Amino acid sequence: MWTRLIALIMKELLTAFRDPKARVALIVPPILQLFLFAFAATMEVSNVPIGVINDDWGAASVQLISRFERASAFSEIRHYAGLRQARAAIDAQQVMAVVRIGQDFSRALAAGENPSIEVLLDGRKSNSAQLVNNYIGLIVNQFSSDRRLGVEVAAASQVIDRSWYNANRDYREAMVPILIATLPMALVMMIVGMSVAREQELGTFEQLLVSPLQPIEIVVGKAVPGLIIGLAQCAIMTVIIQFGFGIHATGSLAVLFAALTVFMIAITGVALFISSLVSNQQQAMMGIMVTMMPAMLLSGFSSPVQNMPDWLQPLAGINPLTHMLVIVRGVFLRDTPFILVAEQIWPMAAVAVVTMTAAAWMFRRKVE
Repeated sequence: MWTRLIALIMKELLTAFRDPKARVALIVPPILQLFLFAFAATMEVSNVPIGVINDDWGAASVQLISRFERASAFSEIRHYAGLRQARAAIDAQQVMAVVRIGQDFSRALAAGENPSIEVLLDGRKSNSAQLVNNYIGLIVNQFSSDRRLGVEVAAASQVIDRSWYNANRDYREAMVPILIATLPMALVMMIVGMSVAREQELGTFEQLLVSPLQPIEIVVGKAVPGLIIGLAQCAIMTVIIQFGFGIHATGSLAVLFAALTVFMIAITGVALFISSLVSNQQQAMMGIMVTMMPAMLLSGFSSPVQNMPDWLQPLAGINPLTHMLVIVRGVFLRDTPFILVAEQIWPMAAVAVVTMTAAAWMFRRKVE
């Protein structure tokens, strides 16, 4: 049994690495995507030009504008004489937002009133516009608080926020580590799924089915090469993230890779189950793509699972990537103990058992 199984695993590895282009495709794209996601795919807003319409020109409005000029999120403050110029600048995407300060701004502040400030936003970039609006609101609120402290009262209550696990609120520290799971997942599903489909097209898969290999041995022999490649990619990315980006894990890397092993087994099981349902590589690719995109969207990669509708959250619960992202964030950001990691591992193990068993059953049916 072990001799046959090892021979099948070696055949799959040799097939994957025989072509020089295939070897490059296994190494270069995931690392390239890691750097692209780290530097390009960010929800932070920085170096954004904004516009200002100052109809007041009193001391208070000038002080407020100086706050905008010192903010690191804004690269340039452009002054406009009126609303028509500001609208034209937004239409031409020269600025993302325009702050309009009314004529009675300084007078109202001096009289102890609450003057209003109008903010015009470019809604074509809704997420970025919302973040810019939040930055502007924070600056205005801080300016108003400082004015109250200096003018009306000697002391006042202040709200001081404190972020746990990511004190500087660095988006990269929360975003980059989860790529350890997401990027290898896509490649492993392609390698494993396309392997079976390719053999079905060439007619060699039927030879495997009538060989002394049992269906479960075929499943294991097809899964192990993908598992090895996936874990190797995870290890390379972990090294790059820790020493290249300076994002160090606060928890145990051994716990992380134990969870990654279960996760990769679950992913290969899903890929094998998809490949057992199709008859050619085109169908396998379509099935993998159809599965991969919902898995990414339901995993909490871009938005928290808790924000999804109640009827959708159970689907996220059976998604292995959902649990793996919780583990990766926990190990890197908050030193999650193993007992809590185990709560996320067992659903992935259940998916692995179900999909592997289903794939072996489908292969056995083809023999019969």
